[in-house]
Amino acid sequence: MLKPFHLLEPTTLAEAASQLDGEQTKVYAGGAELILLLRHGLVEAETLINIKRISALNDLAWDGHSLNIGATVTHRRLETDPLVRRYLPMLAEAESHIGNIRVRGQGTLGGNLCFADPHADPATALLVHQARVGLAGKKESRELPMEEFLVGMYETALRPDELLSEVKVPPLPEGWRHAYLRIERFYRPTVNAAAAGKVSGGRIEAVRLAVGCVGPKAQRLHELEGRLSGLRLEEAQRVVLESRSYLKAELQPIDDLLGSAAYKLHITGVLLKKALGQMLQEGGESNRG
Repeated sequence: MLKPFHLLEPTTLAEAASQLDGEQTKVYAGGAELILLLRHGLVEAETLINIKRISALNDLAWDGHSLNIGATVTHRRLETDPLVRRYLPMLAEAESHIGNIRVRGQGTLGGNLCFADPHADPATALLVHQARVGLAGKKESRELPMEEFLVGMYETALRPDELLSEVKVPPLPEGWRHAYLRIERFYRPTVNAAAAGKVSGGRIEAVRLAVGCVGPKAQRLHELEGRLSGLRLEEAQRVVLESRSYLKAELQPIDDLLGSAAYKLHITGVLLKKALGQMLQEGGESNRG
């Protein structure tokens, strides 16, 4: 049973920011995850702030450098919007796997990122896009790279007096190829992997890799990216499969209901190997801007 709470429904971002008042104030948009936590007593809140009435947070616009996605834009819109499919096709692919169509119709990108469930899809793709989040507070606004925003399991760098206002996502460089892969159980990803890069003469000229759902948070694999530069597909895939110790230390795999740590670590290598194969295929998907 839900405990009594105050409900605030601001219509501007400034108004919402001014109403933030510490840990007992929670912001929501779709509210699916938050209501469950409140109902089971896992989270307490004296005040809830519904930001769905702030029209600016539902904006989705291309500014010539990045696609700026408001916090309350739904997963379904990100899956289907022509701008997303044109500039961020890998993100559109990741969004299409979230839950089911009812979940995607209600859930929002901002809510997904702030909840920081380690078993989620968007963050992995956003890391490869080198996305940044806009945070609005009572006194100031700031931006953080996605890597700094994600702190741990159900933990972000969001302060009690801040709310996530938008996500700025630059497209992949022109001509880069990409792949997004995952395996799932009960509609939830057990492991997901994103790869993007440029291939020249059959060799990897540049590459970005990210993996999610294995440990406390989704992560870029910077060191492994460096090892793969200049390699052909077979060499790159061999290096990935030989990087088990690095992946274990970097991702910190955790046993949970979706799989054991050992299983998730094994699947990480399988998905990265397959993602590289798709990325390097001559007929694979490429970003054309």
